[in-house]
Amino acid sequence: MKTIRNSFLLLLICTLSAYSQQNDFQSWGSVKISKKIYKRTNISVKEGIRFRENSSLISKNFTDVKISHRIKKTDFEVSVGYRFSNDFDLDLTSENKHRYYSDFSSKYKYKRFKISFRDRVQYQGNRSGFSTLFRQKVDVSYNVRKTPFEPFLQFEFFMNMNEEFEKLRYTIGFSQPIFKDLNADFFYRIQQTLNTDNPENMFILGTSLSYKL
Repeated sequence: MKTIRNSFLLLLICTLSAYSQQNDFQSWGSVKISKKIYKRTNISVKEGIRFRENSSLISKNFTDVKISHRIKKTDFEVSVGYRFSNDFDLDLTSENKHRYYSDFSSKYKYKRFKISFRDRVQYQGNRSGFSTLFRQKVDVSYNVRKTPFEPFLQFEFFMNMNEEFEKLRYTIGFSQPIFKDLNADFFYRIQQTLNTDNPENMFILGTSLSYKL
């Protein structure tokens, strides 16, 4: 509990410090369906939508397809994926983007804690140009005794090829099964953009549904 309390304080400090920059409240939502297609191999399809300007205007919608394979007799997983997105400006003019990515993930368990790490390399853009980013995410969750309830904390950074940080994400939330094979996540996230002429901070409320076929 001390670790969770300290994480709350860190998230609060990040929230207060972020108010010196341009801010926006957003809401994000997604639905994911996954299915096992072979031994230790799964495919998933995710549909997502995001709203900006205090959640009054659509910011993005996307379709994400990913294939994941867990390495035999380990807790390591490799994945490849593709995302097609429509990004909207304030006039609701959309711009299509393509993202190709590969992940390497690992999971560890200690008592009632679960710790996971994900390294991602992504290549994203359109006809105007593509860029490459390296992302790393750490996720710590805790299973409350005698319940399926799992609060979690996440931290993620985005780094460009010049080894400059472009984004930081701090997330707190919880996971709760709705019924068999259907799970819901609810979260609050702070996203900070760095090394840009117009730094922006997003304060995000999000929910995601995951269903296993």
